Amino acid sequence: MLLKYRSEYEKIVMDMLSLIPDMNNEILKSELNWYKNSDDRVIYLWKNENNNWAGMLSIESKNSLLVVRRIILTPDSWNMNNCCIMLNQLSDLYMNKRIIGTMDTTEICEIWEKRNGTEQ
Repeated sequence: MLLKYRSEYEKIVMDMLSLIPDMNNEILKSELNWYKNSDDRVIYLWKNENNNWAGMLSIESKNSLLVVRRIILTPDSWNMNNCCIMLNQLSDLYMNKRIIGTMDTTEICEIWEKRNGTEQ
């Protein structure tokens, strides 16, 4: 289940972002503020089927596109199936937008598109 960022989730988001190599505290805070400072940028936390925090998606809305900036899963949850579940749930929230990736997330988005037959 994807849950939109709220201030009480800040520690969880910081923990998820800290899973990225070379991410220090200053960069973490800067990135979180970048998302907070625009209505076009959103962070979603993901709970797995056991209702545990297991991942995070960060997006930026640009006209008819939804850019997936980050896809993060905890080490024990990392697999392509979970990435696809998260992207399916994101797609359900933004039915009128095409989901694309950045240089870091394009490969995952393309695999998701192929699995769902939604290639454009």
